[in-house]
Order: sequence, then structure tokens, then C-alpha cells
Amino acid sequence: MRKNYFLSLFLLMIAFWKVEAKERENSTENAPSSITIPGPATLPTPTELNKNFVGGTGTRLNIFWRDNTSDETSFQVAISTDGVNFGIVNAGANLGPYGNIQLTDLQPGTQYWFAVRAVKAGAGPTTFVGCTTSITTVTEDPADLYSCWSNIITVTTNPNRPNPPSNAVVSTYAQRKATLVFTDTSNDEQGFLIQRSFEGGPFVDLATIPASPGIGSRVQFVDTGLQPELLYEYRVFSFNVTDYSIIGANSGLFRTLPDPPSAPQLLQSPNQTISTIDLLWWDTSTNEQYFVIERSTDRNFWTVLTNTWFANTGYFTDKNLLEGVTYYYRVKATNAGGSSAYSNILTIATKKRVAPPSPYDLAATPKAPTRIDLNWSNRIYGEYDVPKTTEIYRSEVSATDGFLPIGYIPAQYYTYIDSTTKAKTKYWYKVITTNEFGRSDYSNVVAVTSLGAPYAPSNLMATAAKDSLGHDIMSVNWTDNSDDEDYFTLERATDVNFTTNLLTANLVANYTSAVSIPFEEGVTYFFRIKATNKYGDSKYSEVTSITTFYTAVPNKPFGLKASATATAVTLKWLDDSNKEESFDIERSTNGTDFTKIGSTNRNVLTYVDNTVAAKTKYYYRVKSVNPKGSSVASDVATITTPAATSGFISTDIAAADNWQVFPNPTADAVKVVLPESMQNQVGVVTIIDRMNREVFRTALDANQTEYRFDLSNFTEGTYTISIRTSTKQITKRVYKY
Repeated sequence: MRKNYFLSLFLLMIAFWKVEAKERENSTENAPSSITIPGPATLPTPTELNKNFVGGTGTRLNIFWRDNTSDETSFQVAISTDGVNFGIVNAGANLGPYGNIQLTDLQPGTQYWFAVRAVKAGAGPTTFVGCTTSITTVTEDPADLYSCWSNIITVTTNPNRPNPPSNAVVSTYAQRKATLVFTDTSNDEQGFLIQRSFEGGPFVDLATIPASPGIGSRVQFVDTGLQPELLYEYRVFSFNVTDYSIIGANSGLFRTLPDPPSAPQLLQSPNQTISTIDLLWWDTSTNEQYFVIERSTDRNFWTVLTNTWFANTGYFTDKNLLEGVTYYYRVKATNAGGSSAYSNILTIATKKRVAPPSPYDLAATPKAPTRIDLNWSNRIYGEYDVPKTTEIYRSEVSATDGFLPIGYIPAQYYTYIDSTTKAKTKYWYKVITTNEFGRSDYSNVVAVTSLGAPYAPSNLMATAAKDSLGHDIMSVNWTDNSDDEDYFTLERATDVNFTTNLLTANLVANYTSAVSIPFEEGVTYFFRIKATNKYGDSKYSEVTSITTFYTAVPNKPFGLKASATATAVTLKWLDDSNKEESFDIERSTNGTDFTKIGSTNRNVLTYVDNTVAAKTKYYYRVKSVNPKGSSVASDVATITTPAATSGFISTDIAAADNWQVFPNPTADAVKVVLPESMQNQVGVVTIIDRMNREVFRTALDANQTEYRFDLSNFTEGTYTISIRTSTKQITKRVYKY
């Protein structure tokens, strides 16, 4: 009754007292000091006024303080909602160091001002001395003794427990994600607590989210921590500083989706007919519900053949197709969680009554110069591509051009004999099969060379070298262009026509080098080579030449002999060297002072001295000469010419003017027409080069008046043609360019 009385008094004071006060919240406020009136001392003032909230509600509050009085009879608690107008709630005396009271029937979420003082009934009146807190809206009973008011504290009560959310539902969900939606039915929540249950187990706190703007709004929460194919349920509470809502909103059970199945693999077709295609694939998944099979004719637009083909199967037959049409297929697996990726795209065509398959493994074997045997294989064919005829083609041009048909045989034969080949000729062959629906592709092209004489060697080269003992040799090398020669024939001569000093050597097959000895120094040697087998000789290789070099002064000639007529002395000697370039002939009339009177070419071992006088003694000697120098002179030959006779040889200058040599100059050959005075006689024709070396010699034919001499292999320069009979000698110079 006392509490109700003070509460009524408090409300009455709020209605009529309008006094300005300074607001304070959750802090101590010091009111202006009151006027000090002398009188009895007050009771000790309570201190450490404080509060704590009562959980679950915003209408109750615990107030407590330090009791500094030991003989109070009660406490007064001043309460205000504006900090100016206060009402009184009485609290009983305290028997300990602290006093307390629980205030009820407060307004949730409202700011209050509180103060407390001690009361000792019947001990008044009170004279307030040194009080620092003044609450003027509360009166004192003069019969009672009061303490000063404690410090004033401000407190805002908690709100009430919020209303629970409603209409919780999982709006969408997948394998690892779900969206929870619920309705906010409260306007004083601070947030929402979301709990989750797994496979029917207890609810466990999952997350808290902030409050929504107002009552009736739909709140959304996305959970990304789920696992596929499991049972889940959500529960949602609202909460504020007071407490959680009494009950939560349940979403109801839901099961997450399974992961999509893995893609089928190795889609293939083991069999096709003109109207059906069998499909076969590898089922790589264990959780598909069915397969979706799609077909296209252009890889862009796809038709679903079936989207419910049985799970755990890997085959399908597509029927009623068009003949000879190319189709594209793909397969995917599907379940409640989605579809897999597609398998590989299979490109396959229905069978068609078409041209036969091409032959393969064509091989060719030469059997003779005029025969090559062919054999091949035919591919497996079915009922729609039976071959009827095989055609054989041959080319002498290349692997791509010049093919002409050479034979037609039934397709059941796999061999053919070409007996129209030429010896040592390269051919290319290919075959093809045909039927009434068309022609196959060609087989592989095979190249083969018919048998015959071997190919000519090439890249012939002669070089100077030394053997293992340091001796000078000529090394000859070439390229072997054939694999069927029995041996090589190497030829060496000192003229390009291989008529002078010709030597031949048969060499072992597959060799590509040889040593050519003996040889003379300072001589140009010409070489050529050919290959031979049982079918004949190859062509000769190109001609190569080498001029040997001089290594030392030549040996001296020996065995010099002389014979004479009244007008000429003829000298003959023997050659003991292979190094001379020429022989110098020297003459003396006293046996001491010798003078060179002429020279001869290499290996020319005679000389006629036509400048002698009759009945005169002469001394002769000969030296071998090359660019390294002259040899020691030969032994001296001494001879005395006899007395002159009526027989003589003269040089007929007039006759020389009448004989013809043309064309002059010439590039290759000259024609010589003898003067009448020298026709029908026996004699010699020689050609001397500008070094006075004899490069050509032949005998005159008594029945021939005209001669043709080939100079095409001579080097450029001036040459002297000399014609000598028993009575005359004529000469003429010719320029070869």
C-alpha cells in the first residue's frame, strides 16, 4: 500500500511540477547545492548507487547502493522519467553493507532518473547540511530524519523480449547452398539467430544477422556451407538486449540436391547400317537418374532423341535414319542436381551403297629389265561397297603426274605383272578398285626402278696425294649412284678422247676411290669411269683431269746415238726419267763450246738437225728439262757428215703459199688442202704449240689430198702445222680461240 501511495504521489508530481533539470544518462549528476540551514546533522548519505537489468523483460530493474547508515528505518528511492519531477518508492532498512530494491512495472525502453536516501522515522526534523543533490519535488516529514540524496543515475530500461519470426521457408536450394526466407514480426529486435539441424540431429547455432527495417518485411539468409544429398532444417529466433524470442520459426526439412553426374565418355558407334546407328559409351557416374541423347546433322542444332534413357546403361540404337547421311551425337547424364557436361561428339554416317574401299600396301618388285611384279591388299568390305574391278596405273614422270592405265583385272586378284618396262627406268604405280557406284581412292603410290645396267658414277675428281710411305700418287674419287653394279672400270689417258696412253682398271663394286700409278710428272691426265653389271655398262661419268707437278730436276738422257747425211744429222737417245717436260739438243763443232739448236717434247727421243754442212764434224749432247731445271747433259755423240750428193730436201716457200688451211682462226677444227706438188706422196703432218712442243702427229695418206684436224680440245693460242715429205716441207700458223 505504501508503494502504491508513493507511486501515485510520483505521478501527481509529474503532472503539476514543471521544473527544469539537466539530463544525465548512466552517469552521476550533481545538482546545484541547496541552501545550508543550520540544524541537526543528517543521516550518512548512501553512495555507489548503481543498477543491473533483469533478464527477459524491460519492466523490471534492480537498484543497489552502499548503506552508510546503521540505524535507518527505511530508504526512499526517487524515480523520474524527465529528471525533474520525481516520485518516491520506499525500501526497507538494510541489515548489511548494501541496500537494494527491485523496481517493477517500469516502461520498457524508457529513460529513468534514480536517487536514494536513508530515513530514520521519528528522529527529525532534518537540517540538510552539505547536500550536493537536490530533488525539490519530494517533501520531507518533519518528524523523520533524512540523509542527503545520493548521486542521481540515469537508466534506460531494456525493451521487451521480441516477437518470434514467422513463415520461415527455404525458398531455393542446391548442392551446397540454400536460401532461407522468413517474416519479421517485431520492431524491437536487434537481430536474428539462425540455427541449423543436420540429418535430424540437434539444432546448432549457425549465424546471426542484423535486424530488418520493420514488421512484415521478408528477411533472407543464404547458407553456403551445405553438402550434397543431406537432410537439413533451419530455426530462426529474434533477439534484443533483453532476450531471444520465446520460440523460433522452423523452415521444415529439406534435402540438398546431389552433385550433377560426371560426363559419359568414349561415345562411339560399333555398328551402322543404311538406316541405323548403334551408340556405345562409358558410364562414368554412379548417381545419374537417366541419360539425355541428342542428335544433329550440322553440329549447331541438336534434337533430343530421349531425355529419360535408363540410368546405368551405355548403349542406344538410333533407327529410321537416312542412307549415307552423316550424323553427330552427344550424350549427357542427368539427376535432380543437374546435368553433366556432354560426352565427346561422335561423327558417324549411315552406310551407303557406294564405291569400294581403296587397296593398300601396294608393293613392286623388279624381276628383269622388262618386268616388274605388283602385289597389294584389299580392304575389308561389306554388303554396300563390293569392288568389281581393279585398275593398275603407271607413271614415268613423278609420284603425282603422268599416270596412265596399263591393266584391268577382277577385284578378287591381288597381283599384276607389268612386262612392258624399259631397262633401268624409274616407274611409279598405284591401283584403284571400282564398282557400279563409283571408284575408290587410290592406293599408296610405290616407286620402283626396273633392272638394267647400273647408273653412271658422278662427281669424279682426281687429286694429287701421297701414300702412307710418302710417295706421290694420284687419288681418284667418285660418287656411286647405283646399288647393283658388279664392278667399276676406271680409264686414264693423256688426251680427252682417251686414245693416247689409255690405261684401264677394273675396281670392286661399291668402292668410291682408287689410286692411279705410275704417272709422269708435268703431264695432264684425263679420267672417266663407268659401272658394269650383268645387264651391261652404265654411261661414262663426266671427264675430269689433273696435271701432275714436277718434284725434281729430271734424270739425264742416255744412249745418245747420231747418224748423218750430207745435209742432216739424226739423233736418237734413251729416256731415264718420267719428269722431263722437254729435251734440249745442244751442238758443238769443237767438243767444248755447246749451243742449243732445238728441243723435243716429252718422250720424243729423236731429233733431226737439218742445219749441218757436208763433210763437217759435229759434237751433240741432250739434256732433260722441266720447270725445276735441266738435267746433267747426256754423253756426247760425235759424227762427221758425209760429202753432199744430188738428193736433198728443200723447203718450198712457193708451194707453202699455195696450200690452204681454213678456217683460220678456228674454234674447233681446221681443213687442210695439200698443194699439187705434195699430193700422192708419203710424209708426216705434225702440229707444234707455241712452246715448240709437238702436240699431234699423223702420217700422210698417198691417196688423200684433204685432211681435217680437230683442235677443239686444244688450249687457246697459236699452233704451227707442218707437212713434210721426202722432198718438201711446208708450214703454216693457225690461231685457236
